[in-house]
Order: sequence, then structure tokens, then C-alpha cells
Amino acid sequence: MIDYFPGQYWPNLLLCNTLASGVPVGDLDDGLRKAQAVLKAGSPPESPEFPAAAAEGLNAVADRLERMIAADLALGRSLSAGNKLLRQAAILDCLGWFMTDFYNPMKLTTFDRARAAFKKGLALSGAPHSRSEFFQIPFEGVMLDALFTPSETDGPSPVVIHLNGTHSQIEWQYFIGIAPQLAKRGIASIALDHPGSGSARYHLGLKYRPDPESYTIATINEVTRRSDIDAERIGVCGSSFGGIFALMATARIPRIKACVSWSPGYGFPTHRYFAHGRPSDPGPLATPYEEGRAKQQRWAYGAIDNQQLYDKMQSYSVQNDVPKINVPLLVVAGLNDPQTPAAHAERIVLEATGSPRAELLTIGPDIGGDLHCNVDNPATAVDAISDWFTDIFHTRPEGRA
Repeated sequence: MIDYFPGQYWPNLLLCNTLASGVPVGDLDDGLRKAQAVLKAGSPPESPEFPAAAAEGLNAVADRLERMIAADLALGRSLSAGNKLLRQAAILDCLGWFMTDFYNPMKLTTFDRARAAFKKGLALSGAPHSRSEFFQIPFEGVMLDALFTPSETDGPSPVVIHLNGTHSQIEWQYFIGIAPQLAKRGIASIALDHPGSGSARYHLGLKYRPDPESYTIATINEVTRRSDIDAERIGVCGSSFGGIFALMATARIPRIKACVSWSPGYGFPTHRYFAHGRPSDPGPLATPYEEGRAKQQRWAYGAIDNQQLYDKMQSYSVQNDVPKINVPLLVVAGLNDPQTPAAHAERIVLEATGSPRAELLTIGPDIGGDLHCNVDNPATAVDAISDWFTDIFHTRPEGRA
């Protein structure tokens, strides 16, 4: 993995995530050089100086792109403007990742600016981007945002529903390349801001919930109204925490016919936040660092105190769901993933005894992309996932049967 921030796993992973989203390395270097200098001067990533420097630099790059976009539009260069809008959206997504405080109001402002740039960028940058369309899914009295990317083929096609992890939303699923690669292979896809992610998190106040089948079936019901979708060929693909959601949804929804779980854990890593088990009282944890991390998770889970947070985290084990999966399953892991170790993926495949085709793909440094969700070099994993769905659903590249 690129060691732009010497010895710092998490900032380097975010950098790789952004490069994988198509941001030119020059944009990133311009945006993060001051943050790099903060770390080299001895401040840790947890210091307020580090995210402040990242925010200053990345906002400056986004503002620079804003001026360039305006100049392109004034000259009628809509394709160039669209390309820069997508760059701007990815830069702002990166800024959102570096802003680790969910209580910071700038996180919402940054998300909204990125989403607006992404929508406009898709519309202006021409095919294939302009073929993707935002729509909404009715769910328990509210509307969830989703992005539909059609297959590059005529007639009803399979569809894959993407479920997000902790730090991903619609844009990541598109930028990382899954949606475009599936489309080339004759498969449509939906990237969804479900509870706990994206606009559902920021605008609807919907937190994580351990019944992903609820919003997944709502998505299935809505998308299968379309005449270009084959209701008998529905798959799910979840990344990171979304990999857990994908396993749960597949075990609980008979209409799902194939599942990819990408760098999943076997359950939420509660021990990272509560090293000594369930807290004896609901108050703050022992150290400011531990309490700061728990505070962010309380926001994400909608927990009122640390005891409730601990209890909520227990609801995300896949132990009772994996044996119930009775459709083809692919679990993808990075060999050296420190967040969700490959052993979790191995255990899931071993326990998927009801699946007629349970496969494990472990990617090591020999081919590149051996970390979490393979974001340090995602192309191999993206191709493998897309090819696997192609095989399961009997489509061919470019939609040729």
C-alpha cells in the first residue's frame, strides 16, 4: 500500500480508496500535502491538526475544480465539466472520510456538495455515466436514495444490489468500478443509501439496523417493476460491514439468487471498542481515546450510552445466517486485511454448508490488493466479482449471450 502518511494504516487506506475512485494523484497530493506535513512533524492522526489540514487542502482542490467547471460550462464544454465534477465528487468524498467526527456539521455539508457534484457529473459526462439514474425507494414511510445503472444489453437483465459498509455510499460503489463492469457484462445494478449510510444516515437519521432484509426486499420490490429487469435473477454484493448485511439478507430473502460478501467480518468487531466486555455502567470509557471512538459508534448505531452500544453490536453476527444460505456465494478477502482478517472469510465459506457453490477468493500481495476491500489495488477484485456474477447469471461481456 502507498505509504504517503508514513506508517499510518488508516490515512493511507483512505488515500488508496480515493485513488481507486479515479482521482488523479496530483489532485490528492495537492489536497493532502499539508496533512502529510502535520504527521511528519509528530502529530498523530487523532490530533485536531490532522483532519483540519486535510479539510483545508481538499477543500482548496474542490474549489479549484469548481472554478474550472464554471469555465468549461461557460465555453459549452459539458463533457469536460462533467469529468471535473466527478473528480470533485470523489475529492469531497475523500474529505468526508478524513472527517472522522460524525458530530461535525461540516460532514453533512461536504456530503451534500459531493452528492450534487456527482449527480451533475453523471448527467454531463456522457455515456456510459449518463445512463445511470437516481431514483427513490419507498421504505417505512420515507424514501431511500438509489442509483440504477442499466446493463449494456437489450431485454430483461439480472440486477445486483450493492450494500454499503461504514464509510461507503452510492458514490463509492460506482467509482470503485463494480457498476460499470457489471453493465458491460449484461448485468444491471443498484447502489443504495440504506440505513446507516449516505443520505439515509445524514438526512433521514436512519442508523444501522440488524434486519437488512427489510430495505433489501423494498429495493427488490421497486426495481422489479421495471421491464428491463429479470425478477428471477437478483444478486447482492456487500462490502465490509455491507458484506455482513449481504449475508444476512441472502439467508432471509428467497428471491436473492446469488451473493458476494466482500471483506466481511464474522460479526462487528466489538472487542476493538470494548476490550473488557460489556461496560459495567453506561458512562464514559476509561480513556479519552476509547471514549472518543465509542462516541462515534454511538452516533452510527443510534445508541444512547455505551452499554446500549455494546448490546446493539452483538446483533451483527452472521453465525445463524450463513448456514441458511442456499444459493451461490462468493466471499472475497484481502490476505493481509487488518480490519476483517481473511480468517473471517474462511470461516464463513466453511459454514455455508447449504450453498451449492460457496467459494473463497483470497487476494495476496503476489497479485496486489491484499488489504481491506482490496482498495490498495481493486481492479482484480472488481473483475473477479463481476465475472462471478456473469457466470452465475449466464450473461456474457457486452451482453452477448
